[in-house]
Amino acid sequence: MAGITAVEPGADAGSEADFGLNTGGSPPDVERRYRMLASATGMHYSVVARQVHGTHILEADASSGSGSSVIGEADGVVTSARGVLLAVTAADCVPVFIVDLGGRCIALLHAGWRGAAGGILEGGLSLLADRFGVQPGDLTIYLGPSICGSCYEVGVEVLRAFRRDAAGPERLDLRAELAEKAVESGVPAERVVRSQWCTRCGPVHLHSHRARGEKAGRMAAFLGLVPGTQRALDPGGAGWELR
Repeated sequence: MAGITAVEPGADAGSEADFGLNTGGSPPDVERRYRMLASATGMHYSVVARQVHGTHILEADASSGSGSSVIGEADGVVTSARGVLLAVTAADCVPVFIVDLGGRCIALLHAGWRGAAGGILEGGLSLLADRFGVQPGDLTIYLGPSICGSCYEVGVEVLRAFRRDAAGPERLDLRAELAEKAVESGVPAERVVRSQWCTRCGPVHLHSHRARGEKAGRMAAFLGLVPGTQRALDPGGAGWELR
């Protein structure tokens, strides 16, 4: 089960379409939305971390029981437990879905420029190898809806973090940078899939901090191993469900 929550036009921070722990309103309201998301996707419960634009990744197990839980400060979550719905929030940053084709484990990462430059993708791949024995060649990756390269202008300090020489602001395609890192790490190029949706310019309405500033809410990207099945997701076709 994989997807990202929908956003109706006009739905900003604090709305029912906002899953941000800091922007979504009262903690009980946000927790209710995550409970409903788990139920709607047929999962036992959902887990989300407090994101800090870093590279730390946590493991979620089946101990939380039901409902939803916030499991700590991190920008990624991995699990091998079925029925656990992983979630990360985004409003321009890249949600990175990582799935073992054998159905043994999954990872979901939140990659802004700091996380991408700092190696959160490589860290996620290393954790899956160390913890579950799953190698990059066993994986498929989907780089979800995020701000596109045409809409994302960044300063010299950001470009230098990606080892680019620049005299002034330039445009940066985070999904392209992450795709290159995935392939360099050993994930087959044909199994690295990039969304064509931009959070700022469409073609669908999504939360965008660049477009709306403090008025922007946060989508929840979600990924889970469906209870009672060993089916892996198809890396390029109908297995990636955007809801």
